[in-house]
Amino acid sequence: MTKKVLVPAADGTEDIELSCITDILRRADIQVTVASVMESQNILLSRGLKLTTDSLIKDESADKYDGVFLPGGLPGADHLGKSENLKKILQDIRAQGKWYGAICASPVISLVPMGMLEGVNTVTCYPALKDKVPAPVKWSADPVVRCGKCLTSMGPGTAMAFGLAIVAALVSKDMAQNLAKDLLIDGTPVIDQTLSKF
Repeated sequence: MTKKVLVPAADGTEDIELSCITDILRRADIQVTVASVMESQNILLSRGLKLTTDSLIKDESADKYDGVFLPGGLPGADHLGKSENLKKILQDIRAQGKWYGAICASPVISLVPMGMLEGVNTVTCYPALKDKVPAPVKWSADPVVRCGKCLTSMGPGTAMAFGLAIVAALVSKDMAQNLAKDLLIDGTPVIDQTLSKF
């Protein structure tokens, strides 16, 4: 059965992270829906790339998806964190025992205000924001952190590892390793460390 993932996006979402997440998941035959949390499907990413999303977040629900993963970037993470529709979807995803996660600024700027780190022991995020990780949650310098069904990652340079971690979680570690080979990043310390968690 084809896995389905929701990737919310906004004005100011980080270009590389959005691209890496969606590209790698699609290579694994995961059906990805990019949904805007703005009023329009037309958004402007943090480095000026214009994008038309697949849908609006207000038209989405947790029941359709196996996971929800947030790219970072500012002010994109702020927009994601203030979306009541996204908050409801994430809370439902967690209640249904499904995977969720975030990269870069989004673990602290988006997930924290939504209460999505409650019960999570350890996360990572963009290092300059590590002081915003709320106690008792611990910050890790690992490129990708897995804690229960929550995945977090540092930023643009770890976005490919984050995408592969999502593939390992939703499909299989073997699929993630094969994709790493195809992408010429197998055997690198970041990828090896990330996939050792699965």
